[in-house]
Amino acid sequence: MQSSLKKSLYLGLAALSFASVAAVSTTASAKSAAKVTSDKVLTTEATKRNVNLTGTNAIYSKPGTVKGAKVVATTTTAKNLNKSTTSRENFRAYRVAKTNRGSIYYKVVSYNKAYRGWVYGGKSDTAFAGGLTSYDTFKEGTLTADQKSGNYKLANPGKTEAGLTYKQPAWTQYKIGKTIADTTAYKDATFSVDKVGTRTREGDTWVHVVNQNTADTKADGWILLSNLTQTNAFNAASQVKVNINNLKGETLKSFNYNVGTTATNTNAADNSVYDSTATPTKFADGFKSAVDSALNGTGYKVDGTNTLNQVANLKSGSTLTIYATEGTQAGSKVSVFGQYPDAAGISQVSVAASADATATDANAAKNQILPVSNTSLFTGVEGKAFTATEALAYLNGNTQLKQLKSPVWTENSVKYQWVLTPSQAFAGQYGTPFSAIYTAKKTVVTSTNTGNDNDSNTITNGAVSTTPTTPTDTTK
Repeated sequence: MQSSLKKSLYLGLAALSFASVAAVSTTASAKSAAKVTSDKVLTTEATKRNVNLTGTNAIYSKPGTVKGAKVVATTTTAKNLNKSTTSRENFRAYRVAKTNRGSIYYKVVSYNKAYRGWVYGGKSDTAFAGGLTSYDTFKEGTLTADQKSGNYKLANPGKTEAGLTYKQPAWTQYKIGKTIADTTAYKDATFSVDKVGTRTREGDTWVHVVNQNTADTKADGWILLSNLTQTNAFNAASQVKVNINNLKGETLKSFNYNVGTTATNTNAADNSVYDSTATPTKFADGFKSAVDSALNGTGYKVDGTNTLNQVANLKSGSTLTIYATEGTQAGSKVSVFGQYPDAAGISQVSVAASADATATDANAAKNQILPVSNTSLFTGVEGKAFTATEALAYLNGNTQLKQLKSPVWTENSVKYQWVLTPSQAFAGQYGTPFSAIYTAKKTVVTSTNTGNDNDSNTITNGAVSTTPTTPTDTTK
């Protein structure tokens, strides 16, 4: 019994001693805990705050050395996340804190929101360090010739991930999602590809697609390349790849063309690409049309009679490179349409016979303008496309065309005329008339304005077209 008492006393003293030590230890830990001296939201561009865990530091519920900080993800987990093969486990940093010890901590969140907390980031808030490193979630690449010339359809149109397009490649930017919730309506749409790249974690290829029907761009966006079907994929047994280069060797356009064969490495049929495959002297009509169509709006042309563009015994499955030269300078006249007050629509105006032309009343003066002084035409490389914005800028910047005037009429002894100013222009190609809408305003002819000052030197270059044209393409 005495022995038992001694043991009890011994164990009791031991327990007491342990408790005392533990108490001292806890107190020391609390006293030595770091304190946060600043905590603020990161304001740098969001895409520059994509990070990867290095695995050297854990994720904590608070900055790691602050009292009460708990482990959200261990260093082992952080190392695994560093090597993750899913972009859902990309991270974004959004707050930064500094402790009284000079340590920097960043608050981060995984894109799938499975992990959120603070990670040690070194001693400076100017760059990620310690447990974090800057991370490129997606690397943009260069389109191949086939991709540039490819026509694509959605392989899985609908509401599933495989059928949707995204504002950015999926899970490569935080909270940036799909462009459209359902692509069923685009099952028959044809898309072109204008960008390509690779997601860093998966290594898969994503492309940015644009609807070839430019009036409907709601489904334009990024999609996994494997979720597209190329409708004009190269067939080596029946086609050649055609590259149209400029004289610097830069590729302007590429397309695949049928050459009338059924097996690879077979001579193209006569009158498919050339008049004669063995001894070509010019492009076949169909091929010439295909080349002209490909270059439409570029201002470039290819001469099929030039030996530089002729390849004898052209084989299916091969690549044909032909060379284009830029066209000569050509001017475009403007076809003017008037928009008059209270009128339901627009109508093309004509040029009066002389600068002294008059009208009996306001209605008679509509749809007429006095001759315009000689002026420079809207000029560029023949056949090259220009935008509506460029055309309108030309009109507003041209002294003779920024304001047009109608013949004068008299009401109650007061002289009036319509003054027309450009309000809208339409896209076109240099060398071809383009359309523009002018807004008309009834204006009193003053003593300093004789009414015929469209003209100080009768027009000689026909800047205003008399050829009827219909305004088209208001989107460019």
